[in-house]
Amino acid sequence: MTEVTEIFVLKMKDAGRANDIREKAREDFLSVEGVDSWKTYVTINPDRPTLFAEIYTFADEKIAKKVTPQFAKRELTKAFLGEIEEILVGQYFTEHQPLTGENK
Repeated sequence: MTEVTEIFVLKMKDAGRANDIREKAREDFLSVEGVDSWKTYVTINPDRPTLFAEIYTFADEKIAKKVTPQFAKRELTKAFLGEIEEILVGQYFTEHQPLTGENK
């Protein structure tokens, strides 16, 4: 199966406070079997200092859909969810595989 990436674009309530909470949540969520990575990206737009992209990777879709619901149930990740003002986008993605002669 193909690796699945879950991407959230989030507006946080307070970027500084969220940072400490995020790091504790990251350590906890990465300990869950099936979570391969959690990366955080920040905007380069100085007018939007509370805008972040949170990117999680899983081995495949089955694992992603099994593990993701645990995020809302764990104490440290629930604390992180409490720091979110708005979820702008939340979606699963996988790498684009262009059609070739073999898979058209």
